[in-house]
Amino acid sequence: MTEIDANRRSDLPVSQELTEGFRQAMRRLVATVTIVAAGDQDGRAGMVATAVMSVAANPPSLAVGVNREAGVWKAIERSGRFSVNLLSNTHTALVPPFSGQLQGEERFTLGEWETHHTCVPYLADAVVTLFCKSEASLDYGTHTVFIGAVEDIRFSPNADEPLLWRNGSFANAVSLEDLID
Repeated sequence: MTEIDANRRSDLPVSQELTEGFRQAMRRLVATVTIVAAGDQDGRAGMVATAVMSVAANPPSLAVGVNREAGVWKAIERSGRFSVNLLSNTHTALVPPFSGQLQGEERFTLGEWETHHTCVPYLADAVVTLFCKSEASLDYGTHTVFIGAVEDIRFSPNADEPLLWRNGSFANAVSLEDLID
């Protein structure tokens, strides 16, 4: 894995007002709710993440932002692999445990978790799971952005609509064409 500008920090002064304004602005950015999971010799770790984006289709790759205090950060650093599990609207009960209500292995007692041949945990009934090898990382502020090369993709045959996060609460996507009809 390549590390880019390790421990980089912005030298811009940051006021409390700017920080709070940024948080409020990001609440208005609609995002798919995912669970990023990884496993290593110390067990499995996972967290809810909305800071996930595609990087390129060739090669298939994505970026995920992970707080360096999160247990899954350590697991990704050690194993070099992770899964991104897109949640459906039936997975709302998984969000609190993977957002800090439960810790470590205890989080995986909820939901249908399996282990990929790369030793990465994944949610069996996720809308889609992307299995990634960490190829690069960028430390910035409190987070690391991991660039993952997608090695495998698993689509759920019974997938519901993806779960969205909008302005501090769950949401569903509705096609504008459906509203017109």
